[in-house]
Amino acid sequence: MNLSEKYSNEWDEIRTKGVQKKDINQYLLKFVWRLLNEVKEGKRKSVDLGDGFNMGIVQAEGSGYKLSKEVRGFLMRLSSYGLQEIMGHGDTPHGEVFENPKEVETELKKIAKKLKISLK
Repeated sequence: MNLSEKYSNEWDEIRTKGVQKKDINQYLLKFVWRLLNEVKEGKRKSVDLGDGFNMGIVQAEGSGYKLSKEVRGFLMRLSSYGLQEIMGHGDTPHGEVFENPKEVETELKKIAKKLKISLK
């Protein structure tokens, strides 16, 4: 199943510019927050957290949205999430590769606080 099928509402909102430009960072952080909670509840696998990268970098930037450097860097770090066995551990140009959902949550909260974005 591809992203446009897994997250059809979100995919369409971004593709059709249904999300205001000023709200895209909040929208994407809340999207990852929702994925994180679904992982905790057992509704998704932790590897699905990498979908935040595809939704933000591939879809949002591909649709012309400009992300903050903090949100962009966070999403870039998610691009390697779940691939540690293949790619190994270490750093990316945007910081260390996330090793587990707790690290994703910690960084997500830190960025949301810095940008004054509520994840609720």
